Amino acid sequence: MNMFQIILIAVLGALVVLTVVAGARKSIGRPVAVLVLVVLTVGILAAIDPDRTTVIARALGIDRGTDLILYLMTLVVLQGFFIFYLRLRKVRRELTLLVRRLAILEAPGAPRPGAGPRSNDPPPSDP
Repeated sequence: MNMFQIILIAVLGALVVLTVVAGARKSIGRPVAVLVLVVLTVGILAAIDPDRTTVIARALGIDRGTDLILYLMTLVVLQGFFIFYLRLRKVRRELTLLVRRLAILEAPGAPRPGAGPRSNDPPPSDP
């Protein structure tokens, strides 16, 4: 095992610990934590035995293990971008609704929650 493998395994191990802590604190959802742990575990296994990735790649019809890793990482990154995009869309929609509600509440002549009648409002009529 060379120095790069040792450093890579240490970094991936630290990321495993951080992911477990984030999952326990519920900073990230359980499905996300499980997916990240699976990816990190596969990374650690590939760092320990790099030749195994070539065996798996050839079984899938890919010539080299590094190509397999590149393809899988591309899929993971694209999935991450897609999830981020969906969350960003949701936040933008919520922000739009909040701004609309705030604009309606602050519009001239709009009743304010908890406030009495305005001085320029006509007095309420008795039925």
